[in-house]
Amino acid sequence: MECSRLNLLVTVISCLAVLVFPIFVTGCGEGDGDDSAGGDIVAPDPEPASEPTSQLEPQPEPEQPPPAEQEQPAQQQPERPQPEPPVQPQPEPEVQPQPQPEPPPLPDPEPAVTFQEDISPILQARCAFAGCHADPNPARGLNLGTYAGFEKGSAGGPVFNPGDSKGSKVIQRIDGGGMPPGAPLADDQIQLFKDWIDAGAKDN
Repeated sequence: MECSRLNLLVTVISCLAVLVFPIFVTGCGEGDGDDSAGGDIVAPDPEPASEPTSQLEPQPEPEQPPPAEQEQPAQQQPERPQPEPPVQPQPEPEVQPQPQPEPPPLPDPEPAVTFQEDISPILQARCAFAGCHADPNPARGLNLGTYAGFEKGSAGGPVFNPGDSKGSKVIQRIDGGGMPPGAPLADDQIQLFKDWIDAGAKDN
């Protein structure tokens, strides 16, 4: 037991010696240097405290930007073209129905009986000759040689009424009235006179 304590004590002393020896050696070296310099250690004079300056320190001037970096005047932005308004589709005009042209009037049908082709030849053959109803002295003033003389009539007035064969004197005389002298007219010839008068008794 005592041996263990002794060994521990020796160990501690050895450690202290290792730690203290370098410090001792260093202190001795510094002391020798000071003695060789002449003895006492002279403390350096303290530096005088600097008095505060009364003048203001000059402010640093603001740095001027280099010419290239100076603010350039704002360039005017080109105006953007305004978009054209959308074209509104035009409504299609309403197609008005065109009035249908009226068909042209139908031409008057050819008359079934004409004065020049049907009536005048009968008058010329049976009545309109010299000494009867022809110039120069037509009987009773009735000249049947022309349409104008037939239309004019006799001294007693017109001998036919256009549109009214039954009321016309000429029909009454040739249809059972004894005219023309000699042989009476055929029934189809009398019918031609009736149809012509009923159609208007025109100079056609």
